[in-house]
Amino acid sequence: MSKSDNERNIEHYKFHHIDVEKCKNCSDFFCEDKCFRHIYKVENKESEPKCVLVPGREGFCIKCHICTTVCRFKAIRID
Repeated sequence: MSKSDNERNIEHYKFHHIDVEKCKNCSDFFCEDKCFRHIYKVENKESEPKCVLVPGREGFCIKCHICTTVCRFKAIRID
């Protein structure tokens, strides 16, 4: 996959970046479960999972990196 193809799979927020292509392989949904600030929500859990930020919650993030640590596929990046 070229860099431009890979970049199309990444959803950018203010300081969160989620590679939604990697989310499709997930079945644990730890990003949603482990974030104590409830910043993430996983959509389409039964078919093609996709991690998204809950609207209005990104500002509550304290950049503890629990989400980046528990994600087996390293789909989440925080600046």
